[in-house]
Amino acid sequence: MNPPHFAYVDESMRVSSGLYLMAAVLVPPTCAEGYRAVLRGLLLRNQRRLHWRDEKDKRRVQLVEAIGALRPCGIVVIGTGLDRGRQERARRKCMERLLWELSNRDIGEVVFESRGPQLDASDRKMIDIMRIRSMLPDRIRAAWRNPIADPLVWMPDIVAGAASLAEIGEESLVKALGRGVLIERISID
Repeated sequence: MNPPHFAYVDESMRVSSGLYLMAAVLVPPTCAEGYRAVLRGLLLRNQRRLHWRDEKDKRRVQLVEAIGALRPCGIVVIGTGLDRGRQERARRKCMERLLWELSNRDIGEVVFESRGPQLDASDRKMIDIMRIRSMLPDRIRAAWRNPIADPLVWMPDIVAGAASLAEIGEESLVKALGRGVLIERISID
């Protein structure tokens, strides 16, 4: 029997379009080091990490093509109706749906990109509530990692960025990721 996958999670927002996106990329443990090597190989000179919002269009194409070559499986939850002043509410709604989706798959650990101690604590509280309500099984562990320390959190950032462009009609990049990425839409207003 294969060990459970890891799900690496990050978010993206397109505030002007009222969108909050949360993406998870599933990584088999046997592929993790190889994926990390590919991602580190994409860094430019003096670049410490990959981050969608810091990249130019041409570079974004390169990043998506590299991720697409890994044939990723994942889930993107797109929350519509984002209110600028309620971004944490939008995060909780998208996280709840994403974790529910992940609980129906062979996932052993969900790894979130760290947003700092206070915001990570807010995420932990959300996960605790989901466990109390039996919405998230105990078998799924949760962790938060610094994006400089673990390149695998760069993958969902790129996937979420490509999905956000698709929502405004630029679908070529999300299509380049392949058919393994499931898109789910929810209302967050």
